[in-house]
Amino acid sequence: MAVPVIEAWAPREIVTARKLNAQIRDPLRYRSDPPRLSCRGAVPGQSVTRGQQLFIRWATTGQGGTWFTVPDTGVYVVHGSVTVKAGSVQSPGGDGVILNIYRRSASGQLTSLAMAREIAQQPGDYEIVSTVTLVHLTAGDAIAAAVYLESGTPNSSYAIQAGEWETVLGAWMAAPGAAALSGEATPFVPAGDWSNQERITSQHMDTRITQPMRSLLNPPRVVLRTPLPYSAASGQATRVRWNASGMEQSGGWSLARDGSTVTVPADGVYLVALCMAVERDGPEGPFGSYQMNLARNGAVVAVHQRQNTRSGYPASITATDTLFLRRGETLGVEFLGTGSGLNWRGFGADISDERWNLVAAVNLASGSSGMGG
Repeated sequence: MAVPVIEAWAPREIVTARKLNAQIRDPLRYRSDPPRLSCRGAVPGQSVTRGQQLFIRWATTGQGGTWFTVPDTGVYVVHGSVTVKAGSVQSPGGDGVILNIYRRSASGQLTSLAMAREIAQQPGDYEIVSTVTLVHLTAGDAIAAAVYLESGTPNSSYAIQAGEWETVLGAWMAAPGAAALSGEATPFVPAGDWSNQERITSQHMDTRITQPMRSLLNPPRVVLRTPLPYSAASGQATRVRWNASGMEQSGGWSLARDGSTVTVPADGVYLVALCMAVERDGPEGPFGSYQMNLARNGAVVAVHQRQNTRSGYPASITATDTLFLRRGETLGVEFLGTGSGLNWRGFGADISDERWNLVAAVNLASGSSGMGG
């Protein structure tokens, strides 16, 4: 079913079954059963050769499909994860494994939506690479996941793990009423009560049905894609700051003057996602980890940690969280590195055709007053 177009009600309008179905039934059905994709488990026997990229074939389709066509236009949460079993690894730093989620337009143009890199250190061991994004997709676009194994020696391949919990690609419609990722969101209007014997006007129908429905289909959302350069020694916490030119928002989000936080425009339960790339400088070795932590109103509310074992080489961290945020609260990202004699810095801010970094949020429950209900 296509995204319903919700029209306004007119004075003295004759309310027909067709209009009730179109204005009430169809939007409710769509919102409660949105377009989604869940590919869980790759076709067995796939491997990625050093210095090459492999588009993953998925067992979910039954025919080993790679590309999946977007059914309806809107804003989607898209995520992917690949598990590989290492062959021989480069010494001493290990191998970089990159996961990339691509969009293919109807004209055939390929665009990177999100990417991440992890470092495999041990031969015969397993490495998991994950990434996530919030993106506007057009009906007829297609998405796919590809994995790349860093070039170098020894010449070996990595096996893609086929278990349904090991390699996944998913998408879920978060804003079917959005014409773009940026633009105008529809302000939330709570549905009012009906009263016996009241005279029903077109204004009642709009404020109690049409406007609440439109707001559920077009919620507030924001994406920051371009971090400003930053560096920090181990043990030194620093706030990631963002370039306003890389911000897309709908609903009235505002970026702080120093770029370190965005201000929430409306109450609600938000899905917050981040994917960040960090480069390590200093001696190579296993003793170097880093955190990307979500901060609400300046206080850390979620901690996420990964390792980077190679010097002068970026690795990624990906995370999602669900937070209740009030209008006027701020959301930001704090970085903290560990390890003796190391320095850390952001990576990928000036690469236009690769999506290494983002922090994003979309309102999933505009009428909520907290995480309890």
